[in-house]
Amino acid sequence: MAHSDSVNPDLIPIIENKFILTKSMNRRYAKITYTKFHSKWQFTTLIISIILFAIGFVFVFLRLPIPFAVFILLGLYVFFMSWFGYLYQAAVNYSQMKLYCGNPVEMHVIFYSKFFRVVGSKGNYDFLYSQINDIIDLDDMIILTVSGKGIITHGQVIDKRVLSEDQLKKLYKLIYKKYGI
Repeated sequence: MAHSDSVNPDLIPIIENKFILTKSMNRRYAKITYTKFHSKWQFTTLIISIILFAIGFVFVFLRLPIPFAVFILLGLYVFFMSWFGYLYQAAVNYSQMKLYCGNPVEMHVIFYSKFFRVVGSKGNYDFLYSQINDIIDLDDMIILTVSGKGIITHGQVIDKRVLSEDQLKKLYKLIYKKYGI
């Protein structure tokens, strides 16, 4: 009886990206994606903050300290959460990632011909390249934003520093070709 060692070519890894996601990398990721995807919202909240401050200062002239304090604090809250809320988001996400990936947060992303897989100690997540919404290319990392079934948006950091030049070229060819660029 002949034995066939056929392996599905779609399940042969092309590139693997293993790295430790540090708090500072996660904070940078959060700031970049937050700013990119919330820039219109940030402008609107800036206007809302200015209006709240103006209303608060009207109460100074009316000698009503409690409404003054309420509107000023509300304006400060809206301003800081819209412009610096990513810091809170980054801290919460990093804590969740420690639960999923362990401490330190060891990221393991495997790129196959038709999809990429995020490997975690509690399970894997597969994303088709057609689910990529955006590719943010930075000096030391690539951020892939994807939408998938059951999630609104997922951002995946790829650490370019752990890839050889050849691996990086393969990665660019793979994700940009699949992304349609």
